[in-house]
Amino acid sequence: MPKDSRARTLAIRSVMDETGLSYSRAALYLDQQSAGRPARGPVGQLGVQPLLLSASVPAVADRRALAQGLADQLHTLHREATGETYAGRADVIVPARPWEADPTRPGYVDALLLVHAWAVRPYDREGEPDSVVNDFYAVAKAWIADQHPAAGRGGGPAILPVQWPVAKVLAERAAVAAHTAGDHEELPEGWAELIAARTAEMTPADGEPRMPDSAVQGMVLPGMVPNSAGGPGKTSMVWDADGQGQLTAWAPGAEAPQAPLQDSGAPAGPEGDEAEDVDLPYRVVDGSFQGWYRRSGDGRYDADSGYRRGLETSTYEQLAAARGPLRPVKPPTAEESAAVKAALAGAGRKAVATLLVAVFRLTEQDAVARRTEGAQSWLLAGREGSHESASLHQLAWSVGCDLSEKPGRYDAAAVAELVRVITGWVSGPDRYVEVAANLAGLFGDVADEAGGWAAVADRYMQRHQRVGHPDEVVEAVQRYLMSQSSTHVHE
Repeated sequence: MPKDSRARTLAIRSVMDETGLSYSRAALYLDQQSAGRPARGPVGQLGVQPLLLSASVPAVADRRALAQGLADQLHTLHREATGETYAGRADVIVPARPWEADPTRPGYVDALLLVHAWAVRPYDREGEPDSVVNDFYAVAKAWIADQHPAAGRGGGPAILPVQWPVAKVLAERAAVAAHTAGDHEELPEGWAELIAARTAEMTPADGEPRMPDSAVQGMVLPGMVPNSAGGPGKTSMVWDADGQGQLTAWAPGAEAPQAPLQDSGAPAGPEGDEAEDVDLPYRVVDGSFQGWYRRSGDGRYDADSGYRRGLETSTYEQLAAARGPLRPVKPPTAEESAAVKAALAGAGRKAVATLLVAVFRLTEQDAVARRTEGAQSWLLAGREGSHESASLHQLAWSVGCDLSEKPGRYDAAAVAELVRVITGWVSGPDRYVEVAANLAGLFGDVADEAGGWAAVADRYMQRHQRVGHPDEVVEAVQRYLMSQSSTHVHE
């Protein structure tokens, strides 16, 4: 067997230092990261998320000071679920419309702000745009609460992502415009050119049709319609730009307003071939364990991390022909769920270690296969970009690997049963079962039924112990496995 080069040896030893893996397993991990897969780290594209933010503030609040103060806060974002911290910048615009009195609080008004939230993120990753919105909202909510304690209905501001045409109409009517300044006025390297280019892309050229103000009237914002993907209990919002442009809540169950208008003025809706595609699965996994999800706009499919892997948007038929067989992503059966829960419940206080050892063995099995396409692990293909998938993959290598060499801490029979069930989830011919979130959900059920974390984790996996895993490791495992539990992880 040829010796590893000096550069490769140094890279492997760096992985060993970072993860605690043995040399051979660190080499597998390194190969998995580099063999056609993206390197872990800050990657993505600069994008902007237009948001409407409504907050109840004192009637005497200065509009310019409010806009500038908020813009100055939106420079660094933190995502609690993954521990990521990344740079952001914001334009905060106050549309030229009166701030109406808050009928629930004398002396307060409902302030309406338009926020252009800029950040470099992997926006084609499923759920990433929503996560960016939540990250900006967390900062805005904390700052407004600090400036105006207990302000706002329900204890805080409301935020609503909007389409660029709506944001453009409001921005053109701006009374005040503020930009992130102070210690963070200077943009990160390269951002100025990227922002200029991105803004140019969003600005219609001369002669191109522009969205008339009347087109905004009665617009139902996409993804916020009752009975849409969020479910029948989802509150929707309607932006009505007629008159003063009142932002109102659309109560679930009420008669829906008119459909969104296309450029022709006709109500939007499926026609022709698109109408026949309504039964196509939302998510599929191809023959190379690459996940694809259906776009809401035109029904075609985008790949998880597609822009980094050079995968183009495709129709279902194109995918089936070029990358089949395609398997729809489905939930586990009742029998499979019962088998997983029985194995974990039977493991008792070894349940945590048992699950982590099982996912490590499956992850290592896939790494040994040295696939050159698809998801980082065959366990992730059902929803590669999710927080649960990222946690499962990292914990499999960093914690599960270590536990696999300590047979006294896991239940071998339960590990074998979990491996059997999960192998069926990812290798069955007719479907693929998303692994990370389903495992977390089933584990949470078992933990709740057993009485909480202490009943499913041994003493080495408890916090504040003089022996065992460091607290930060325990908390990382808890954040993943108890993410769908009704029991607080820091009980």
